[in-house]
Amino acid sequence: MSAKRILSLSVCLLLPVTAFGFGYLDALGLGSPMPGIDAVAHGFGGVSSVSVGSMDLFANPAGLSGTDAGIKLTVGPLILKQMVDDGLGRHTLTYAGLGASSFQANFSAGNTALALGIAKIRDYTYKGEYFFLDTNPEPVISGFENLTVSGGVYEAALGAAQEIAGGVKIGASAGYRMGNIDYEYYWHHFSSSYDDSSSTWSREEGEFAWKAGASVATGVNSTFGAVYSSATDNCASSIAAGIVFGDLSEYFPGVGLEAVVYDTGDNTAWTAKVFGGMHPEHNLYFRGGVYLSSSGNSDADPALGIAIGATVNFSWVDLNAAFNYGSESRISGVFGFPDADTIDDMITAFSVGAAIPL
Repeated sequence: MSAKRILSLSVCLLLPVTAFGFGYLDALGLGSPMPGIDAVAHGFGGVSSVSVGSMDLFANPAGLSGTDAGIKLTVGPLILKQMVDDGLGRHTLTYAGLGASSFQANFSAGNTALALGIAKIRDYTYKGEYFFLDTNPEPVISGFENLTVSGGVYEAALGAAQEIAGGVKIGASAGYRMGNIDYEYYWHHFSSSYDDSSSTWSREEGEFAWKAGASVATGVNSTFGAVYSSATDNCASSIAAGIVFGDLSEYFPGVGLEAVVYDTGDNTAWTAKVFGGMHPEHNLYFRGGVYLSSSGNSDADPALGIAIGATVNFSWVDLNAAFNYGSESRISGVFGFPDADTIDDMITAFSVGAAIPL
């Protein structure tokens, strides 16, 4: 059986059962969630259930505020690194993709807060390379194969929020999730007696999606939030809930906790976060978060991540920046390397953004 046929069969078998993962599993399965829709959420570790001053349209729409009219935007890269130990040594591959990329506009109509925007919510970037050996008569590199995956899923949405009682707000958003994930496979043998083999294919996303959430003031300086996000073909449904002590959305000191559960069918992926912020100077704010997540893959250890961020506040604009690092180790699921003992995937994300009040 040719290498291309083996790869195609592997793809067909893995697609229905793959949960969230890193690297190869992301590329074949449901993709990886962004470490944060925008630079503010990114700096907190991707908080989505409670309002922390980020793009609430793509987090918990109940956090939208009618007094927060303005525009927000973010962009940044992903740097990905894969290390495979196959008993013969450690093989390292580094590649890059587009990370956070989002826009949101906030405005109000009477006592209703409104917002519209577009944001990347899943990423499929992957580049796999494998050099294979002929062992007769002596081990020698005889050829190579590679798999390149690119693309992501974006969501364009319109949302609204309203306070229905003292300290109780509800919100909802609806829109369209769209994306194109492209795959390109190539196989080459150094001997002229073997023909090169290549294949390209793609997956498309284009479905209606919605979110519904609530925010409840649970004390003088604490808020509880919860949000449900619907499923589409390349995105699992999720439920997130959290609590925050302190008004982080207004740059006050505070801390919070959050848990997110993704319904991936036979597997359940989850993330737990601890986050907080501090305001040491009048126009400078620092934030950070630590999170632990499970991809739902029984062959993978829980992934650990850390995020830090900052905002510099001016009278006419807030400039935001964030950094995130996450890593996962597992014993199966990688392109090539049929005898891999361990696979370590690491993702480093940077983002910069601005919030301009109107």
